[in-house]
Amino acid sequence: MRGEMKNQGGLLERLIGASGYLGILSLAFMAVSISYDVVLRYVFYAPTHWALEMNTFLLAFLCLIPAGDVLRFGTQIRITILYDRLKPGLRARLDMLRSTVGIFFCAIMVWKGADMAWKAWLHNDRMSTSLGTPMVIPYLFLPIGFGLLGLQYLILMMGKKKAPPVSGAKVPSEEEAEVGQQI
Repeated sequence: MRGEMKNQGGLLERLIGASGYLGILSLAFMAVSISYDVVLRYVFYAPTHWALEMNTFLLAFLCLIPAGDVLRFGTQIRITILYDRLKPGLRARLDMLRSTVGIFFCAIMVWKGADMAWKAWLHNDRMSTSLGTPMVIPYLFLPIGFGLLGLQYLILMMGKKKAPPVSGAKVPSEEEAEVGQQI
């Protein structure tokens, strides 16, 4: 049973990591396409008809899809002035509470985002632009992005249950740390 959970954790972490790479690629594509549109608009007086709409949707993609990967590395914006002063046991409880609330919020966003996407699919909602992009595409970013974020919160919660915080751990001296590095 533990081996299955470990494999699922690895698969989920790879999936969440892939979403981070998709975010990097979308950001690179945005930079290239915006630059391309600027050159066409101001040098050749022939702007693209797709760049603004595409980059608007990519901005939404960039905000939602890589969120789980950002949480995985802890690179989100955090204010930790009080959190850093708490005892390790209280920090662990607060992390569990944060993960529980995060999973609950993500579940609601997945549910409502999937409902929006489903309704857009049924009604064939489209943008009123020259591209006529189906609205189901950007609406799907909500359940996918929040689903990945909720899975990352679940992984964090499972990790906290496995390894309780160590209280009274001995900090190695400089000599012990240097010996440890040499070995």
